[in-house]
Amino acid sequence: MEVGAASRADVLRQSRGLTARDAEVISYLARHQVLTALQLARLVFGSYSHARSRLAVLHERGVLARFRHDIWPGSQPWRYALGPVGAVVHAAATGVALPRPATVTETVLRLAHSAHTEHRLGVNDFFATLAGHARHAPECALDEWWPESEIGETCAGIVRPDAFGKYTDHDHTLSFFYEHDTGTETIETLVEKVGKYAELADAGLRKPTLFQLPSTSRERNFHVALAQRWPHKAPVPVATLPSDQLAAPGFHIAPASPSIVDALWLPVGHTRRRALADLAPRTTQLTTHLDAA
Repeated sequence: MEVGAASRADVLRQSRGLTARDAEVISYLARHQVLTALQLARLVFGSYSHARSRLAVLHERGVLARFRHDIWPGSQPWRYALGPVGAVVHAAATGVALPRPATVTETVLRLAHSAHTEHRLGVNDFFATLAGHARHAPECALDEWWPESEIGETCAGIVRPDAFGKYTDHDHTLSFFYEHDTGTETIETLVEKVGKYAELADAGLRKPTLFQLPSTSRERNFHVALAQRWPHKAPVPVATLPSDQLAAPGFHIAPASPSIVDALWLPVGHTRRRALADLAPRTTQLTTHLDAA
């Protein structure tokens, strides 16, 4: 793990010359905690090579910290988080208390060794992929992306989604809750989550819920379990996507096809897969505070 500069006396010097794009990088990491170079390239930069070059500079200046684990064969891409300089710059820009360097280092250490970090990166990859697609597709946009910490508070403790998003593709706008399943939870736990989303809908916040699952077989088992729990109709709109049907990841801003925007989504209770945009409700929904945010 490489944390970088830690002295408060270095902050002013190291923060000179930061660009508007650097400020975007800092903002994304402050909100979403950890991102890879490819994810940041899709969110902020015009190319992967440019992103890697600039992120290396920001790391050397202590704006960013980075870590990765040894794997064999090959090497794991760097995971980027805010470094001491970046954390102080963000705090100063947003009017919150300036963090101590030791506190920033502790945060990075926890990210580097937390079992939840790879799950968080999976969630972030979904939304970074949407952003990368939108940059190359006219009339497409990732309008909203709320992390778990923010959307969990909005859902009043009833359920804690992995994220909330709002995506526009031409005249289709889809506001949705997102669940990133890695296969570590039981199918029964996933079914219980759908029940919690039904409670949330009864409380007045009804949105489609998208589950990305690791395999087609797990997706099949999930649909069977949902049909057993609710034989006639699921209590809220749910659609699933199996990750093993996606194209192998590359290093381009626009994702390779088939990607998460393509016709890989299977709505519960249906047999035909649909494109992401086609999951948007056909009728106008009542505006919620999530839509107005």
